[in-house]
Amino acid sequence: MLQNNFLEITSVQNQTIKDILKLHLPKYRKTSGLVFLEGEKSVLGALDEGIRLDKILCTDSKIALEFSKKTDAQIILTNQKVMDKISTVKSSSPLCAVAYEPKYTLDEIIKSKKILLLDSIKDSGNFGTIIRSACAFGIGEILLFGSCTDEYSSKVVRSSAGNIFKVKIHHLGEDISLMQKIQKTHKIISTVAPYGQYKDHAVDCSTINYAEPFVIMLGSEASGLCKELLSISDIYATLKTENSVESLNLAVFGSILMYIINSKKY
Repeated sequence: MLQNNFLEITSVQNQTIKDILKLHLPKYRKTSGLVFLEGEKSVLGALDEGIRLDKILCTDSKIALEFSKKTDAQIILTNQKVMDKISTVKSSSPLCAVAYEPKYTLDEIIKSKKILLLDSIKDSGNFGTIIRSACAFGIGEILLFGSCTDEYSSKVVRSSAGNIFKVKIHHLGEDISLMQKIQKTHKIISTVAPYGQYKDHAVDCSTINYAEPFVIMLGSEASGLCKELLSISDIYATLKTENSVESLNLAVFGSILMYIINSKKY
């Protein structure tokens, strides 16, 4: 042990380091209830939102001392070799942490008047960017339908720029009956491409009345929203583009849509 009761670990074979490496795997994250955080933005984002940290690892004793004042998590001083081993990026950060995954119920989510639903989102970068934009434009509750990529993967957390802990996230699985229940209290707004089955029913998203409460739904990058969700929708929203561009990146479209919603006042 070092001064200030900091623990020192310098071997990549240490059991604590091996356990942290397991957190790169979705299966282990789910069974352990722990999340691996890389970089100052992610760690500070968790602390700012009151997320409980289990461990903080850093290579600088001054940084360690500062963070020891912010949390009762175990502080571990380590070296660059260990940081490179547990990092998920080429240039490892001098700071990382292990946090307890926050859990939210459906009842907590549907108390909100503005909800975002994501259906079978696979791209981690898009997922994290959408979370970041949701925070920026006033949406703090997210429902996940179908098979979405793990929201606490390192890439999603990094892409959210530390904002993932500012939103409440809940998995619905594929239970459409839960959405039918929400439909009784919220307007269901589906986003669709400006062509295809719903093109004749689609309304430009800039002209829609987004009076609360509502759920705005974004579909997967490859397939859009599933038929079950489309079948219970009250409004089909689209964004007109020039004919030479077939579609926008999901995160770009979602960000534009959330900006439009946030800019309208009722």
